[in-house]
Amino acid sequence: MKRTLLIAGNYPLPETTGENIRTMNFVRFFKERGSVDIACSQTLDGKEPGNPIFSNEYFLKKRDYPQHFTGRLAEILQGRPYPLREYSDDSINLLSSIIEANDYDYIVIRYIVNAYYFYKLPVRQKPRIILDFDDLYSGNLYEILFNDKKSLYKKIKRNVNRKFLLRYEKKCLDLGLSIFCSDEDRRRTAGNRKYAFVVPNIYLNRTFDNYDFGNGFENRNTLLFVGTLTYSPNIEGLKWFINLVWPEFKRKFPDAKFIVVGHIGNSSGTEIKKCCQAGEDIELHTNVPDVKEYYKRCGALVVPLFQGGGTRIKILEAALASRPVLSTPVGAEGLDLLDGRDILLFKNTEEFSVKFKQILEEKRYNSLVRSAKEYVLKNYSLQKFDEAMKKVLDKNLD
Repeated sequence: MKRTLLIAGNYPLPETTGENIRTMNFVRFFKERGSVDIACSQTLDGKEPGNPIFSNEYFLKKRDYPQHFTGRLAEILQGRPYPLREYSDDSINLLSSIIEANDYDYIVIRYIVNAYYFYKLPVRQKPRIILDFDDLYSGNLYEILFNDKKSLYKKIKRNVNRKFLLRYEKKCLDLGLSIFCSDEDRRRTAGNRKYAFVVPNIYLNRTFDNYDFGNGFENRNTLLFVGTLTYSPNIEGLKWFINLVWPEFKRKFPDAKFIVVGHIGNSSGTEIKKCCQAGEDIELHTNVPDVKEYYKRCGALVVPLFQGGGTRIKILEAALASRPVLSTPVGAEGLDLLDGRDILLFKNTEEFSVKFKQILEEKRYNSLVRSAKEYVLKNYSLQKFDEAMKKVLDKNLD
């Protein structure tokens, strides 16, 4: 029986976010091979750990990131550029003891921001590491980490930090086996590295299988947004859509409605609430237990993202709910869906209106739905996930 240690930022339950969904896909895969222990840094919604799927659960505390210049500079020079943070001494001692005591067959690390400590492991342990890069902070996500470009000092600081972050990402490629959500992310970061693999995100929701979502074409003027409302790319994209695209769209389609569904957690969500209240015929539903009824009410999903990485779980979800997707190119990045066949891509207000008019013709609407669903079922299935992970394990570095 194999033993696996999973290192995560968030405790991965409940599965209400894309991050947790991907993490639990790894948990289920390794659980079939033996026991899974988890070490995480925080929980969502104040939920207390304690799920029997894990053999052991450990909580790790990270040090606060320094607020003063000298402290931040020291972090960068020590190889910890923002947003990396080191674990506390007690957490480091805990990790060292459980890794030594359990002699894990696999150590799976979600996100490179959680990988810094593992350079300190004995050489014999490193071949067992599987590092999931997922969101790459040095890419377009970096703009939201340092969005103040006004002062020369901040421009210099953000540029220096980015160089060190890029260096750290490259260093992570040598830590063990590397996995990415898409081939595009893999090529961009790892090039032709031998031990870099693609493990696609998948969306497993058995409650979708026999649910009657109705005829989406009948609700074609009702648009839906689904996403974590504490995630900056979602917030910025949603604000852009409501402030710039929605008013023009509403003038052309007076009966249009926009439904916003998302996870806020302990956050008050003030910014999102204010933004939605400013728009006409916009509904906001937070922390809902089930998204199916909102897909049933809508005609199409909108994904207005300009930053972020990984695979968009919401697009896979919409395909399984038989709803067409209108997305920005970044919003669909990492998926091989073809514009005009499986998905409709737009970059601005004008393009959105042009693409939306395509789903007003029922035959075209049904063609998009059918093509996207067939592609997702074929390429983003549990079988594809398992096949990809088996390839990773076959390349064990021991």
